[in-house]
Amino acid sequence: MSGLLDRIVAERAAQADRGERNFLSVLLNASESTEAMKKLLTPDYVSALTYEHLLAGSVTMSFTLSSLVYLVAMHPEVEEKLLREIDAYGPKDVVPSSEELQTKFPYVEQVLKETMRFFTASPLVAREASEDVEVGGYFLPKGTWIWLAPGVLAKDPEDFPDPDVFRPERFDPDSEECKRRHPYAFIPFGIGPRACIGQKFAMQQLKLVVIHLYRHFIFRHSPRMEFPLQFQYSILVNFKYGVKVQIIERTN
Repeated sequence: MSGLLDRIVAERAAQADRGERNFLSVLLNASESTEAMKKLLTPDYVSALTYEHLLAGSVTMSFTLSSLVYLVAMHPEVEEKLLREIDAYGPKDVVPSSEELQTKFPYVEQVLKETMRFFTASPLVAREASEDVEVGGYFLPKGTWIWLAPGVLAKDPEDFPDPDVFRPERFDPDSEECKRRHPYAFIPFGIGPRACIGQKFAMQQLKLVVIHLYRHFIFRHSPRMEFPLQFQYSILVNFKYGVKVQIIERTN
């Protein structure tokens, strides 16, 4: 995959007319705008950003949506509250604006965050120490690679009481649990300047898909689905055999 993207980036960079305005074209045009941008947006960096954008737009999205459908089907009280908020917005054919996605669907966001806490798509986040530092009594010299496990942080009972319970309300910003939680306890998109560049877009896209799906359907576990679910691990986590559900059309 990395070699393929390197070749695509090189071919696109060699084109005088890059045609439509897409993510890669914008990056390449920006890299040629000034000397400073040329030094920042090197071919390797552009390939890395493109790879990250591709992953964020496909594998992580499908994993999160599959996880949400699976978990909501297990919790009828969550489904009822989710449907009530979605139905209260208005007619099924009205598409929420970006601003409305931010303000009109707080419970949809809580369900998404709790889903990403429960089943975290990115198993590891790597960082290199830019200077000598001491963390938790351990001395880490400059250049040390540090691996963070967001899924482990998200199951710490100190920040998430009853971590094996699916409870979206724990992400209600007015709840005491949310107020006292460490700001870095939940980092599904990474953290700092190397965090996922598409996280805001991803949340908007996830909200839209969830709203559209639950306006028209509800989901139930299929008898053919294995239990417990099995996972496969690589750069991202995925379900080994997928999530098998029955789709039921909503008639009201």
